[in-house]
Amino acid sequence: MKSKLVIAIVAVVLGLAAAFAAYVYLSGVQRAAQAGSTMTAVLVAKQDIPRGTLANDLMSSGAVEVTKMPLRYVPEGAISSMTGVTDRVLAVSVTKGEVLTSARFQYPSDAGLAFNVPVGFVAVTIPVDEARGIAGLLKPGDRVALMITVTNQRRGGDQTGYAVPGAKVLAVGRSTGTEAESSSSSGSSGGALSGSSSGSKTANTVTLAVSATDAEKVVFAAESGRLWLALLPTTESTVATSAPQTAATVLE
Repeated sequence: MKSKLVIAIVAVVLGLAAAFAAYVYLSGVQRAAQAGSTMTAVLVAKQDIPRGTLANDLMSSGAVEVTKMPLRYVPEGAISSMTGVTDRVLAVSVTKGEVLTSARFQYPSDAGLAFNVPVGFVAVTIPVDEARGIAGLLKPGDRVALMITVTNQRRGGDQTGYAVPGAKVLAVGRSTGTEAESSSSSGSSGGALSGSSSGSKTANTVTLAVSATDAEKVVFAAESGRLWLALLPTTESTVATSAPQTAATVLE
């Protein structure tokens, strides 16, 4: 009699344990299903968007919209606003209906030099040495004026004047951004211009953003004249110009 009672008790206990295990399993499945069906906000392209589009322009132009989709279908790195990618550009094109992810965006300096050239300008690279390149201290982002010395026989010989009163430095050597300083300190030739006292090599080119007309002047000076850079203060974008200087006027 006792053995039957023990068997019955064991059977009840095992049944309860099985029921509890089934409950726990089904609860986990239900929670996973609920989590997978949870709706979350993401940014989706309303049209095909070309590479190089500024993140700041995407919302204002109506090229993207906020929509909700099940969490299980959301790709890794999906974004719901432009807050985290401000001032970046699309490094790859995006097709209509695609969810935007943070990996699609890069800073202009990382995506390519073309993204740093202002609209309406062109990039021109000129050769410089340490003296003509601001004593090896020039860095990307600085603004400079370009002085040119050319020979004008009709006006008595050489003349020096400002051909370009203001231009933005896009690159020094092969450096286009903040990596210039670290490259300079490590002795890389691709960094910012650096003096010989630091023991690092001076970059021998500077790339400027200039208008198409000014680009012609710069190239002409580099080919047929002598060109010097003048560094502008951070508060100025151009320099006030005057009449060109000659041998007759420079000592007046």
